Amino acid sequence: MNNFTKSIVYSGVVLAAGLVAIFAIYNNMGTSGNNMSYIEPAAGSEAAEGISGFAGSIQEAAGEAAETVSEMTETTIDAADEMAEDTIEAAEDAGEAIEEMTEDTMEATEEAIEAVEETADDAAVEHATEAVEDAAETEPHAGDEAIEKAKEMLAE
Repeated sequence: MNNFTKSIVYSGVVLAAGLVAIFAIYNNMGTSGNNMSYIEPAAGSEAAEGISGFAGSIQEAAGEAAETVSEMTETTIDAADEMAEDTIEAAEDAGEAIEEMTEDTMEATEEAIEAVEETADDAAVEHATEAVEDAAETEPHAGDEAIEKAKEMLAE
């Protein structure tokens, strides 16, 4: 057997012996015929008053402890509520910030698309103009047709 098993067995034996002792004492108290409630304190009624005063002070202390625990529980609940409210506010603020960032990103993207379209249109016009000039240099009559087509493209 290892030490852990020995420890468990020893604890069980001690527990059993203790229970046997408790039952034996309890049984002897009931069969002796002497009831402990009839025994008066040696000091008389003054000792009994002292004991009742001691019991009263214990009850007062227990009552104060219960009130303190109740107050601490209320404080904890209030703190938890405040933390929950703060968390909700922080989440709402974060959501608003993300929404603003998304809107800003969308606006910037739209502006970039417009700039690209303008640049593409400008490039197309320049390319068409160069093509017309090249065509006019090679074939003078072909340049007139190219100019007409370029005008049509620009009108669209």
